[in-house]
Amino acid sequence: MYYLEQLRALVRRYLERRSPDPRIQHTFIVQSINRVGGMLGIDIFTPGYSSTNLLLRMVLLNTFTFFWINLYSLTTTYGNLVDFMYSFETLLYVGIACIKMYVFIKNKTLILQMHQYMIDFFDHFHGDREQDELLVRTLNNTTLLSSLFAVCSSSAPGLLFVGSLLWSIAVEYVLPFGFFIPTVGMDTLQGYTLNYGFQMLETTLMVIGIISSESAFFMFQQNACLQVDMLRLQLRRLSELSAANGDGSSTKEIRTRIQTIIQHHVEHLDYSKSMCSLFELHFFIVFGCIFFQLVSNVVVIVSVPDWYPGYFLFIMLTVQLFFSCALGETFNIKSDELTVAIYNVPWYNMEVRDQKAMRLLLMASQNPGRLSYGFGTVNMRAFFEIFRKTYSIAMMMISVNEEE
Repeated sequence: MYYLEQLRALVRRYLERRSPDPRIQHTFIVQSINRVGGMLGIDIFTPGYSSTNLLLRMVLLNTFTFFWINLYSLTTTYGNLVDFMYSFETLLYVGIACIKMYVFIKNKTLILQMHQYMIDFFDHFHGDREQDELLVRTLNNTTLLSSLFAVCSSSAPGLLFVGSLLWSIAVEYVLPFGFFIPTVGMDTLQGYTLNYGFQMLETTLMVIGIISSESAFFMFQQNACLQVDMLRLQLRRLSELSAANGDGSSTKEIRTRIQTIIQHHVEHLDYSKSMCSLFELHFFIVFGCIFFQLVSNVVVIVSVPDWYPGYFLFIMLTVQLFFSCALGETFNIKSDELTVAIYNVPWYNMEVRDQKAMRLLLMASQNPGRLSYGFGTVNMRAFFEIFRKTYSIAMMMISVNEEE
């Protein structure tokens, strides 16, 4: 926790050097995510963005080519456990890449609407000391999460490339991943260099896509949590005002605040449910691909203990799954805390009309949006359930293979 707080303080100073205004900091974060996505032609926050841009077309053509190359590598390595599973894992990354591009391009209008809502949200709540602190904390968390995820996602493949290069120099030619260019042999320096460069290009594109899409998810999720924190702050102030009104007669200020809170809660529900619907198919495909990748990874690691690249891939997949599930768990906890905050408001000091309004607010808060991956909620329980099933299926596959 100490190091995490130090990192958070470092991020805060970095953002404050940009501007002390949280609205400008928010714009800077969005622009940073947009620049990373722009490397693949999915900079959808750019005014006048078109999904028919040349760069995106080239990326889609590359993805199509990459799919067939992986499929070819898969067919040629059949019978060799390590190479076959290695090619199978990289083939599943095509599915991850496709769903991420599909989600952001297909739902561009919805994403821009959510983005505009947050711009208006920051403008509306900026100026109050406590509210500004919530805005700044959210921006710090978003930047910290994106930075940590970027480091983790790039470190694993980076170590694979460095390790394979050193091994190739000292012992024999070895590629970091299982796919290779057809008809280009790896037994010569020229062939090895071409395949090594090709793998580096594809891995770089994949890492950029994962970082940009996951950072956008972090931003949306943190913004949803920010809305809950802001509602809780308003409810706390309403509680203080209501507790001071002990004679049972509701003041005009109390009624106005209740109406404002209801309006903000309705907007929050619209935002959170839009976010959940936006990422449901995304999580279904991504979690499915990660699950099969983990299964194949465990099978090879158990069967071939010296397959060190598998350990790096296992860590990278675990990190990606953990970040999503941990943030989904946080979002669920925030939603439950909002229900408790509404329940704790001293409604007995209000008029019957206002009590009914608080009751409706409480009922609405009990049906928040939940991040789903199709078969359940995205939370830490899903994280451990996926790993439990991964181990079970992997052990079953190993036992069947041994019997044969």
